[in-house]
Amino acid sequence: MTSQFFGLMIGYSGLTAYQTAENTVANNASNINTEGYTRQVVEQTAANALRTYTTYGMAGAGVNVTAIKQLRNEYYDIKFRANEADVGRYETQNIYMAEIEQYFKDSTALKGFTAIYTEEFYAALNDLADNPGTTSTRASFLGKAQSLAEYFRAMSANLTREQEILNSEIKSQVDQVNEYSEQIAVLNKQINLIEIQGGTALDLRDQRNLVVDKLSKIVDVTVTETPVYNAGDPDNPTGAHRYQVNISNGCSLVDGYEYNTLEVRARGTDAKYNQTDADGLYDLYWSNTGMEFSVLADNLSGTLKALFELRDGNNNDGVEGEFIEFTQDPTRFALDKEGNKIDDGSGGYVVATDVSISVPIDEGETLESVISKLNIADEGSIRISGTLYKYDGWTVEYPVTDANGRNTAVFTFGDIAYTDANGNEKHEPMYNVTPGKKCEVGDNIDYQGVPYYQAQMNQWIRQFSYRFNYTEEHGSLNNLVTQNAQNLYGDDMTISFWQWMDTTTGELRNFGEYYTANPGDTVNTAITKAGSGTIAADYSLESYYYSLTASNFYVNKTIVTDPSLMSTTARDADVNVSADDVVKELLELKDNKSKMVYRGCNSTEFLNMILSDIALNESSAKNFTKNAENISRAISKQKESVSGVDDNEEALDLVKFQNAYNLNAKIIQTMTEIYDRLILETGV
Repeated sequence: MTSQFFGLMIGYSGLTAYQTAENTVANNASNINTEGYTRQVVEQTAANALRTYTTYGMAGAGVNVTAIKQLRNEYYDIKFRANEADVGRYETQNIYMAEIEQYFKDSTALKGFTAIYTEEFYAALNDLADNPGTTSTRASFLGKAQSLAEYFRAMSANLTREQEILNSEIKSQVDQVNEYSEQIAVLNKQINLIEIQGGTALDLRDQRNLVVDKLSKIVDVTVTETPVYNAGDPDNPTGAHRYQVNISNGCSLVDGYEYNTLEVRARGTDAKYNQTDADGLYDLYWSNTGMEFSVLADNLSGTLKALFELRDGNNNDGVEGEFIEFTQDPTRFALDKEGNKIDDGSGGYVVATDVSISVPIDEGETLESVISKLNIADEGSIRISGTLYKYDGWTVEYPVTDANGRNTAVFTFGDIAYTDANGNEKHEPMYNVTPGKKCEVGDNIDYQGVPYYQAQMNQWIRQFSYRFNYTEEHGSLNNLVTQNAQNLYGDDMTISFWQWMDTTTGELRNFGEYYTANPGDTVNTAITKAGSGTIAADYSLESYYYSLTASNFYVNKTIVTDPSLMSTTARDADVNVSADDVVKELLELKDNKSKMVYRGCNSTEFLNMILSDIALNESSAKNFTKNAENISRAISKQKESVSGVDDNEEALDLVKFQNAYNLNAKIIQTMTEIYDRLILETGV
């Protein structure tokens, strides 16, 4: 049977329901510009009707507020976070590629490659051809040559600085990931403490979703939330939830109240991936397990991946080959980090282990070309069938025809060592490897990052210096040795016009040893002399040019001090005087592709080739950024249509709920009048 005040209670239920609705609208309106806020709505249901035991059977009992809920669609969250990783990746690529482009671009304010090399260098060389015997003309040309070397050293320094900036940014992003992981774990606990008691922690859930959204821009994120059930009553949820966040192909970052962190470890100077890498580049590891963490899988994205691509990207131009064999020389011993021999525990020393790999090379490619393209570190790492080893040096033999008839180069890496599970360095193979297994030197990353542009500069410099030095030291490339076997630097054939600086000693070095040659003698060159004798090919000299990089490119200071030492002729009895046949040969290096070729073009096309690479990468990054941002805006609009607060909609709801509240107030007023009449005037 219903209460005598049943109608009053029905009106009261409406008052409280619509007051709650108005308060919720007020909360929505006040948070209309709050980042990450999700629109809230009051969920109402009709109160359980009462049986009246009359002909009409049941009587409505008013309204109940069952919950205040968020309007959120998980599907849009998943789409938004997946796209946000692309936004982070391509935005980062776009920003840093624009910076790299500025380094290479010629401008009126700062001379670049075109002005220094294509114009001024060859203008001075033309003047030298006109007046080869004039000291001032020689000095002027040497000044332009020094400017060219300074340009490349400055470019290399700029790129190294950019790599160091990227390295610092990697650490900053890792710190941010760790901070987010801790925040999510703390929020998980706070949310469960509230909801396990029957509440709903909507604002805390908004905070958590916002943190995950921010995290998704740095690394790929997947989120799962599952209810926790009572162990004794599996059908009865406890109100708590297990909230898990995985990154980068399922690696657990947060699991409920527990979270994992990443740490950065600087590579040692003996563990570089590329010859030109800056010191102390970071690799990522899980703090709890010590296992390496990578964001470079093809299906991944995010800011962190872009930073690694930009810092380490070598366009997949590293050395990849097939395992041949491990070898040991009983007379050569492994050395520890301090350079000491390692005790083998039985009164002797651990023997050094070397590994040889076979690398396919295009038919017809010279060792000069092979060497000029290399960017592997003097001391670095090699991955053999999935296991990472360090090496302390390498040699190369080329050409070698393998068992399958392929043209290959055989690289041998010395004193390899791996680190075991206990952190101990072991100087022997971890296990037997079958010949033919894949080997990778350093890390091949399919992006044109800083190492790629450093390698391109090195390639141009090596090819240019090699051709220039040979012309300068031996005369015409087509007529290397005269009949009286004279050389171009008096009795010293070890001088190089272009030199490299040994950074460990600060000394300028020449490129190998040269010899006074007679027709038929074997010398260190691949050029054949026409006439009565033949100069056989011996490529050992060319490998020295690997030591030359953009960062250590110099003009011989002896020649700068005494310009008369620069050779301008190779004619008999006319050395270092007024003839200009050598200079004319040097002039051909500018446009004659038979004298020097860089990526199929002449030497002056270096900047165009580099800028075209950068433009392609920058354009690609811009387009992908624009597409990702457009998708992000579209998804955000879809999210906003569900979760966002719209001022017009809230205003309409406010009026609607106000009218409903007033109507229920009128009901209470009417019911009050009825009860007054019944109680006060009829004495009921």
